[in-house]
Amino acid sequence: MKRFWSRTFYSFPIQLLLLHFRKYQVLLIFWAILFSTINGGFAKLFGGDALFLAPEYLGKVNFYSTTVLGVASAVFTMSWNITTFILHSGRFKFLATTSQPFFRYCLNNSIIPTLFLLCLLWRGWQYQRWQELNTIPQILLLAEGFICGYLAVIFFSFFYFFNADKNIGRRLMKKFGNPRNFLRTVMKPNQERDENALPVINYFSSPWRIRRARNVDHYNKHYLDNIFRQHHFAAIITVGLALLFLVVMAYLMDYNAFRIPAGASVLIFFAFLIGVAGAYAYLLESWAIPVLVVLILGLNWMVTNQWIDNRNKAYGLNYRDKEDRPEYSVHHLQEFFTAPRSEADEKHTLQILENWKAKFPAGTKPPLIIINTSGGGSRSAAWTMNVLQRYDSLLHGRLLKHTMLMTGASGGMLGATYFRELYLRKLNSNLPTSRNLYDSLYCEKISRDLLNSVFSSFAVNDFITPFRHFSIGQNTYAKDRGYAFEMQLNINTDNVLNKTVGAYREAEYQARIPMLIWCATINADGRRLLISPQPVSYLCAADYRYPTRSMRDVDGVDFLQFFSRQHADQLKVTSAIRMSATFPYVLPNVFLPSNPIVDVMDAGIRDNFGQETSLRFLYTFRNWINENTGGVVFLQIRDTRKNDVTPIKQHKDLSDLLFEPLFSMQAHWMSMQDFHQDHLINYMEGYFPGKFKRLIFQYVPQQADKAAALSWHLTPREKQDIARALDNPANQQAFRLLQEALPAVTAEKLSADR
Repeated sequence: MKRFWSRTFYSFPIQLLLLHFRKYQVLLIFWAILFSTINGGFAKLFGGDALFLAPEYLGKVNFYSTTVLGVASAVFTMSWNITTFILHSGRFKFLATTSQPFFRYCLNNSIIPTLFLLCLLWRGWQYQRWQELNTIPQILLLAEGFICGYLAVIFFSFFYFFNADKNIGRRLMKKFGNPRNFLRTVMKPNQERDENALPVINYFSSPWRIRRARNVDHYNKHYLDNIFRQHHFAAIITVGLALLFLVVMAYLMDYNAFRIPAGASVLIFFAFLIGVAGAYAYLLESWAIPVLVVLILGLNWMVTNQWIDNRNKAYGLNYRDKEDRPEYSVHHLQEFFTAPRSEADEKHTLQILENWKAKFPAGTKPPLIIINTSGGGSRSAAWTMNVLQRYDSLLHGRLLKHTMLMTGASGGMLGATYFRELYLRKLNSNLPTSRNLYDSLYCEKISRDLLNSVFSSFAVNDFITPFRHFSIGQNTYAKDRGYAFEMQLNINTDNVLNKTVGAYREAEYQARIPMLIWCATINADGRRLLISPQPVSYLCAADYRYPTRSMRDVDGVDFLQFFSRQHADQLKVTSAIRMSATFPYVLPNVFLPSNPIVDVMDAGIRDNFGQETSLRFLYTFRNWINENTGGVVFLQIRDTRKNDVTPIKQHKDLSDLLFEPLFSMQAHWMSMQDFHQDHLINYMEGYFPGKFKRLIFQYVPQQADKAAALSWHLTPREKQDIARALDNPANQQAFRLLQEALPAVTAEKLSADR
């Protein structure tokens, strides 16, 4: 038994596995990320597991998409084998005496790749069965595609290295001359001991055969090193080919056929990083750390001095005329957003309110609806779309007709923007729609995947070819993951959102459609950025009834007016949506042409429910609303359950004690916003005594532990779960209250509405 354990411990596969944990542990990080991701750990909140378990190609999860993922998985595996072969083969000299050393190495180095492959197939089976709702034959077909793609690359790689073995033998024979000189040189014993060599008793010479490792003390060490050096050269060529592939993919990403699944892009990118790390460590050896420090310092200097400037920009804005950029400072904001400007903008919006009232019969006081949508990626976009379609349909179009303002954050604004555009197209005879406004196809389109394009671009464009750009007129912008997001969003929605913010100005002014305000958070100081085709500077500062300060406390920026010289009205609608939905790292921060330059992020950082904006709007026009309407219906569409507090742990471990103080605020950020805004709404009710109704439509999953992910990707099961939440008793009760708040529709009115 002791001998058995000794032979097992000193077998080549076990020694290799232990060596990976002893040396170059950084290479294991890639495997750790992949294992954690597919098992629902790393990036679970953003739907990271879906990238690998449900890879989409050309908008579908099918045999071809899993084949591409299989190819990428094999490329990553081979990159891992190549890199570790370069780094570790010198410790196992007996390999040089075998035929096909690289094949023997990969075979014995397959513990981690095999575990990953089995784990991926098992998790893919579970995910496809329960999340994608596929049948067993369909799942087997997907698995077949993955395995075919994987094996194709493996066989091709070994064919390449088998030929390399033959060429290496020929070159060495030619170098040493005739066979007698060759054997004399090869068999010359080593004159020095190799201290890096590790003891190995046996190894797998084939998947079904174990052989004893040959003693190489009688071989010339320099000859053995020469063999490995030739293999290393072949391996580095392979890494170069991976880089070339990524560059080609970056240039072809504008074409659908070359937009491979995001999981595949990530794997190929990881393969490239592993190859670069291995080649770097092999070539520089003890100089690796000093050179890395110099490279980091040099890169930091180039970024600081703007030699490298790949900051994301808002598409449509003019960044060329630097002398006309507005100054961003507290003093200038106070000078710009003055009380007279606010009063002028109030008068402009009062006319919109009058136009809104004119839609209803003279002498009546119609209820005024304010719609607030929460952030939450595709989950919130799909939920918002479901709510607006269902209830506007049941109310025969009266929901949007009575709505004066729509605002919110992130994914909720994506759904609201899309529905409002479809509603406008229904009203415009020159923009006919081939389908009914309430067709479920529109929910399906707004729920389509956006994550694959973002991650594919992140892996290819952002790192490999950050110098690529595109132009709108005379303005140039980087082709990064922000561009990929907007391009995919336009594809998903048939380009109906491919227009400028200013294009809505007239329709909003005439009150044919509700006003819609996109918000974002300015990183420099936490102020809100308010994006609207109408001037709304009255939302940029609190209007104190008894002012005690001579200057206004500006807590927001009216994008349209502040950046008017930069053609703010030409901002793309998709960019406005993206600025409101810029979750950290998933999408790039958008930099604005101010002086100094400021950048913006997700609106949810400041107000994830959009209620601060709408509450200030109601306060500003409280007198007109009280005199001219039948009251306010304050409607909140949220993708999370209200007061859904995470259960408190009964027992805390060491990690809780260490890290809870650091991340407590982040963990409870949405709850704190809820409590704060409930307090504000309570005060707001006092300005509309007996005329203020707050209604909440909330996404409540059928199973609490299987809620849709906060991601830009939704599975079929998640889409079904979101749609079924409309039948939740609390939502049904909220709809009944909404029906009671709106006047009953008559046949004549219904005909007129149509």
